[in-house]
Amino acid sequence: MYDHHGSPILNPLWVIAIILIVAALYWLRVLAAPMAFSLFLMALVWPVYQHRAFKGRRALRGLALIVSVMLVLVATAAVLLLIGYGARTVAVGLSLYGERAQETYRAIGLWLEGRGVGLWPTAGDPFSPNGLFHLVHEAVLRINAIMGFVALTLIFLILGLLEASAFQHRLPHALGADAADRLLRAFHILGWKFRRYMLVRTAVSVLTGLLTWLFALMAGLDFAIAWGILAFALNYIPFIGSILAVFPPVLFAIVQFESWQTPALVLLGMTLIQFSIGNLLDPRLEGRALAVSPFAVVFSIFFWGMLWGIPGAFMGVPLTIAIATVCNHFHEACWITRLLTPHTSPDKAKRSGCQKGECR
Repeated sequence: MYDHHGSPILNPLWVIAIILIVAALYWLRVLAAPMAFSLFLMALVWPVYQHRAFKGRRALRGLALIVSVMLVLVATAAVLLLIGYGARTVAVGLSLYGERAQETYRAIGLWLEGRGVGLWPTAGDPFSPNGLFHLVHEAVLRINAIMGFVALTLIFLILGLLEASAFQHRLPHALGADAADRLLRAFHILGWKFRRYMLVRTAVSVLTGLLTWLFALMAGLDFAIAWGILAFALNYIPFIGSILAVFPPVLFAIVQFESWQTPALVLLGMTLIQFSIGNLLDPRLEGRALAVSPFAVVFSIFFWGMLWGIPGAFMGVPLTIAIATVCNHFHEACWITRLLTPHTSPDKAKRSGCQKGECR
């Protein structure tokens, strides 16, 4: 249905369909999240997989698959190793303040209990055997969930790369030549946008790590390099990573310094760095680089994080980019692109060819 300007009017069926899709994505998140993540990784390694050096014999195609998967594993392992290095360095540093750490913890616990708040209401004292057992149990459950997610993602990635060429040939028979051509062009543009998104994300992470390192040095906080490395690695997880990057140095400052002024300064400085970059600079850079509204960038992180947890928070912006890019190639879904992009108006879309089946 269209108005007198030729623009599509939002149909109630669209609203019902969106609600059902969101519900399905939530209930099927165990499979949907790894599949979405694998498609995102496919777009990142696609230029390597399709490189002309691997054209020709089947053995070269197998080598292309191995190289592509290894790139993903190396990049993932590098980020995890950086997080592990930072966490290990901080753990070694805390051992130097072992007695003060326990005293500080107990003082905070008593202060909270005096106001009716239990610090560890389910596990008791974390330094007790029961508390340590509870922490180990929770850690094992988290590790099992992460390993399952990684395994499914790698399986979907390998199968997706193997089936990509056949999928391109089957698509016209399933959707028709015109719709298949639009979808393939959307996928091509989407891959370029995903790679650009990761470049922006990496640049922002480097800036966050450098600022965190410099601030830790200025504040006199021990292990400044470790805090910078943790901030860099955790910044790949939007919003949640920012929270995880703020609290450990603040807690360490409480243990390291006897006065409360320095920990308060560390809290203020770390929060200011993460808030300025994560909520002001990052959405604007990503919005300009990817033609997505800064509000859509922030909203997508919270929305997909609510659906899929940490994987959803990481994939929130890429998924929003994917929706806007695919809808941009189909006139019936132009209104979705206009909601997500700050510069597309109906008149501009009509002048650029929206009446021919696409909205640009």
